Amino acid sequence: MVRYEIRISGYGGQGVITLSKMIITASSLYENLASTQTEAYSAAARGGKCWAEVVVELDRKIELIDYPKALSPYDFLIVLSEEAASDVKPDFVKDGKTGFLIWDTSTISKMRAAKRIKKSLGIPIQKLAVEKFNNIVFGNTILFGIFTVLSGIFSEESAIETIKYFVPASTLDINLEAFELGKQEGLEFLKNLQEGDN
Repeated sequence: MVRYEIRISGYGGQGVITLSKMIITASSLYENLASTQTEAYSAAARGGKCWAEVVVELDRKIELIDYPKALSPYDFLIVLSEEAASDVKPDFVKDGKTGFLIWDTSTISKMRAAKRIKKSLGIPIQKLAVEKFNNIVFGNTILFGIFTVLSGIFSEESAIETIKYFVPASTLDINLEAFELGKQEGLEFLKNLQEGDN
């Protein structure tokens, strides 16, 4: 078994659950990988604490996930709120080939654990979405672009088909621009990591 463990945390209205559904759609519907998605949110959905998890089995011979919840340490941890950031510890994220921490510097003033996680990317997701596309909702697609590049679970083609599936046709072009922005941020991050290793 080659499980990929993903956790996204923040508050309601940030697109936490939508992003998790985009990830599982690209993985299962377009790549035919065994995947599961779980979610939870407080009674006050918008503005309340929420999280979502996705597990993807990278071995194509395996058709079912034996345990549906993501297990710490995670291969990918995305943190979008100050409250969620306060819970993060360095051992929540795997060390090695995977083990990425992505956090939104627009909404999180301090991520103490980031200093002890090698593959940590702090990026102002909401700020970029508003400045570039005039709406924070496009932050989701920026994150999806970053995730696509860094995780390598599914192809760019599968990601684009997923975007087409999720967004209204009237916003497709802007969402594709947001995805491209995220993709470039992810590629730049990988380049910097490689240069740091040399």
